Amino acid sequence: MNVAIIGAGSIGQLLFHDLRLSDDINPVFIDTRLPPDAPGISYVFEYCKEAEPSETASEASSEIHSEKTAVKESYQGMVLPQEKAADQDLIVITVKANQCSQVLQSLKGNLPEHIPVVLLMNGMGIWEEARTILPNPFWTGVTSRGAVHEGRTVYPRGNGATYIGSPEHQKPIPEIELLARSIGAVISPRIEEEQIQKLLVNACINPLTALHQCKNREIAAAYQKEALEIFSEIYPVLKTLGLTVSADIAFDLIITVAEKTGENYSSMAVDFKKKRPSELEYILGYILKNGERLHKSLPITENLYALLKNQETAFSGITP
Repeated sequence: MNVAIIGAGSIGQLLFHDLRLSDDINPVFIDTRLPPDAPGISYVFEYCKEAEPSETASEASSEIHSEKTAVKESYQGMVLPQEKAADQDLIVITVKANQCSQVLQSLKGNLPEHIPVVLLMNGMGIWEEARTILPNPFWTGVTSRGAVHEGRTVYPRGNGATYIGSPEHQKPIPEIELLARSIGAVISPRIEEEQIQKLLVNACINPLTALHQCKNREIAAAYQKEALEIFSEIYPVLKTLGLTVSADIAFDLIITVAEKTGENYSSMAVDFKKKRPSELEYILGYILKNGERLHKSLPITENLYALLKNQETAFSGITP
């Protein structure tokens, strides 16, 4: 099976590494920025198994400085232009949520309608946008696997779970089953629940770490009160959307994740440090839109969103 990954960041490289170990899958990267007539480009990628970077970030950071000698596994990967999407059996998109629509727009005219697409990224509301751009069958996924990358070297940072499912509750197709087996993912018939639970954790950790420019562990220490205030507002909204865990268990999960990934900087914290667009709209923005629809007041969450949105607007040069 031919599988193309769009998005050569931490999760994309980690996924590529896993897929290349399968005898049944031929993975490649597709870069939608390459000219249409560009030849395939061969790159050497590295999978670092035993590095301990002093500065790390979950899923998206390129800022790592290894204090120990890394044990690296080198392998070649092909990077192809978007026109080669038509030669694939499955497309997996691992860019950030705020970049996904642009990627999908670039695939128009290059991707036959029958080829399934997996959206594997943080945030929610992405699938709803995607289905207005392309008619292809879409699958969505979430992962708690940690990784950081520096160029074409990826550093795994934990063995979290990955879930893939159909937002339209389609039965698993052979391409999805093979993908799941190859990367150790679970095919979930209730993928929305997995996404909402991940959204809850992201909403209580990522924005606060972006605001305070701190590691995740500080959410469980210095900023636990702020996290609880956000949680108390958004929990009823997410409960209405399908969150099934109790409030006590849910908040314990947030603190556990913050502590377990304590040395990490969230991807949003890294984005704000580097002054680049983040997934804010697909995390807090998504929750606020649903809160408004459900007539629920979320003043603390709105204030946090506004503070971050103003910063993001300022460094991106976008006029509000």
